Amino acid sequence: MIRRSDRAVFRELVDGTGVVLHLDTAGYHGVNRLGALIWTLLGAEVTFAQLLSEMRTRIRNAPPELEDDVAQFLDGLQQRQLVVVSPPEGGEASDGESGKRI
Repeated sequence: MIRRSDRAVFRELVDGTGVVLHLDTAGYHGVNRLGALIWTLLGAEVTFAQLLSEMRTRIRNAPPELEDDVAQFLDGLQQRQLVVVSPPEGGEASDGESGKRI
């Protein structure tokens, strides 16, 4: 399961990009439009598979590497403690389809 950290806030900019700020460290992470979409979709706790599925419905002609790009992005957010990734009930944190750990 993936969710936003309680210690992170997001500000969307006029061009559709945004900034995520960690309230404890004052570190910030700039995000492009795709990153802003991901952050918006993390408004509710989701699995990696659910996040990808929702993104594919919103992105016309999603690239084949979308899964890897999203996993890398989430890994960066997790390293900065901006998102929390926890295993679903009784399992490890993975995308639920290919077993890719996130």
